[in-house]
Amino acid sequence: MIQELTKEQLQDAVDRIAEIYLTNFEDARSHKEMVANILKYSETPGFKALISHQFGNINGYLYGYPSESKQFYRELIDRYLTADEKEKLNGAFEILSIAVDKSSKHSGIGTKLLAALPAGKYYLTSDVHDIVANTFYYKNDWQLLKGNMHLHPSIPDKNLYYKEVK
Repeated sequence: MIQELTKEQLQDAVDRIAEIYLTNFEDARSHKEMVANILKYSETPGFKALISHQFGNINGYLYGYPSESKQFYRELIDRYLTADEKEKLNGAFEILSIAVDKSSKHSGIGTKLLAALPAGKYYLTSDVHDIVANTFYYKNDWQLLKGNMHLHPSIPDKNLYYKEVK
């Protein structure tokens, strides 16, 4: 079952979301730091978090917030975009993270999380060399808006995906 979390529900779910994140991504942050980061993101106006759960256990999540051109990461991305591509991202929701518990991989949970998004414009980035993620977005009809972006020396090269949900 897919559920959008309230701020109060996020408080209860954030430990599990951080755990799923840290088991899926190479990240040097501690569990405590990851929890703090997610809670900090949740203070951004328009933040949304969706979870997938089965039998009371969270087995996947998606979270993000509306993008603004003045945000640091968006500024890095915009350096690679044409005026038309920037226009596509104006007013779009940035999916900061989506992941599924490793024991539930290939069960359709990620697709269900994306399918639960309401009408609107969305974008996300993935590591260029993450073949599994890039294949997943392709299979879910996300448009590769820009590939091989070298955003920052400390950030792996990224692909930028975009989708308008009607």
